Amino acid sequence: MDSDIKIYFDDRIVVLTDKNIKNTSTDNDQVYLFENKKELAKRVNRFVESDDECLCITHPNLDELFRYVTDCFKFIEAAGGLVTLPDGRILMIKRLGKWDLPKGKAHKGESLQETAIREVMEECGLETSPIITGDLAHTFHTYHRNGAHVLKHTAWFSMRYDGEDDALYPQYEEDITEAIWMPRNQLGIVLQNTYESIRQVLDKWLMING
Repeated sequence: MDSDIKIYFDDRIVVLTDKNIKNTSTDNDQVYLFENKKELAKRVNRFVESDDECLCITHPNLDELFRYVTDCFKFIEAAGGLVTLPDGRILMIKRLGKWDLPKGKAHKGESLQETAIREVMEECGLETSPIITGDLAHTFHTYHRNGAHVLKHTAWFSMRYDGEDDALYPQYEEDITEAIWMPRNQLGIVLQNTYESIRQVLDKWLMING
């Protein structure tokens, strides 16, 4: 890994970094220098139970730090796609009242590319497979499920769809109530009502595509 890792806890965030950052806060310890796995777990749990908006955890080896942090959660691999039509419209879904991008948990033996394509087709009812055109982003977010605190890694791919654009069927059993091809000039509506991790993906796509 060659850049900081951002883990979203709803609108709060934990940043993992290998940079030497000094704590400049006078109110609380917003920067934690890794000591050992036991103390790391305590510090992460304290953040989870607090109202702090941000925590930065530092360690010289970012890959090693990430492995230690994943041990504090139930870790899930997932994948999704940002799909566009030739005219530039973007495939968006609405899940639990917020705008989202299609994604889901990887099945055993599946590659992340296969997961992304399957989830896009299932969650939006596409009959034709979208085509992956490149890697886009990686996001990390947490949630509670069946008493467990889950950390989900989602690999995002840019995709192109060449099929019909008038047949979208949201997967209601996955709490998806809407699936639409949204014009790019309406993305401001999405950014006002979405998750921080989805903003990260959209910002990356907009930066690449100008």
